[in-house]
Amino acid sequence: MAKRKAGYRGELQLDYHLKFISQDKNMMILHDLRLEIDDRYFQIDSLILTPYVVILLEVKHIAGIYTLDSRFDQAIRKFEDKEEAFSHPVTQVERQKKQLLRWLTKMKIPSIPITTLVVMTNRSTVINTFSPHEKYTNVIRVENVEERILSLLTAYRKEHPSFKQVRKASALLVKKHEPLIAFPEEIYGISREEIITGVQCPECRHLPMLRKYGHWQCLKCGGKSKNAHKSALLDYSLLLGDEITNKQLRKFLHLESRKTALKILQSMNLPSTGTTNNITYYITHHTDEQTSHQSNSSYAKPIH
Repeated sequence: MAKRKAGYRGELQLDYHLKFISQDKNMMILHDLRLEIDDRYFQIDSLILTPYVVILLEVKHIAGIYTLDSRFDQAIRKFEDKEEAFSHPVTQVERQKKQLLRWLTKMKIPSIPITTLVVMTNRSTVINTFSPHEKYTNVIRVENVEERILSLLTAYRKEHPSFKQVRKASALLVKKHEPLIAFPEEIYGISREEIITGVQCPECRHLPMLRKYGHWQCLKCGGKSKNAHKSALLDYSLLLGDEITNKQLRKFLHLESRKTALKILQSMNLPSTGTTNNITYYITHHTDEQTSHQSNSSYAKPIH
């Protein structure tokens, strides 16, 4: 969670500086892309699409002293007297560039120059190189990102595909994006039996709530809710998977009545397959709140 929060803070820092250039109508910015190539996935923090050049950005929000070491193709972070090794960010972003080129070729998208930037978003970070001979022109601080991007747009003056083609490519990238959903059992070894079930009270966070006369009631604070099960089902999909049956719903929401469970499932208009007595429902995550659009900048992966 700490690493994810640090990454998110870095993305917010980058967004602040990108907003000054995102007003350009010939530019589209996509964040948090995850694409498949050759049965494997690669991830891109931010991608700037223009008719002149595609700029691939890798965001690093790392505190302490950050030393780039080409000898062993690594980066070393020293923070509070502790050293930790990371992948070399330039190698990482160049690998992403190669993967993106292969992906674009596979999708038959017209060729366009691709360049890369590693953006350090923590203002307190001290950036070093192991040797004074090491030079990394594409490693920059976040406060310099606007100037560098404008410089790249000037350097790549020749227009390649039209903006219409760029917009089409952007739409395809978002369409082919596949969000990463990692279950606790896979990452932390937490079994299904260890996960606390039930509907959580939106007021005091106590669980489980009880189902009474068409609504949910909290035994701790007395709060009532008609739709608290929707949040519980979203939790279910992120913890256990997006497929659920009537029996699984009853167990997770602490319901005894099959009829009540069926009514809840039908009220949510979930996609389903199967026969009357053996139906599997599919929990979807698409809500109006999950898509963020600001100017020409959009998130391929919604942030909750």
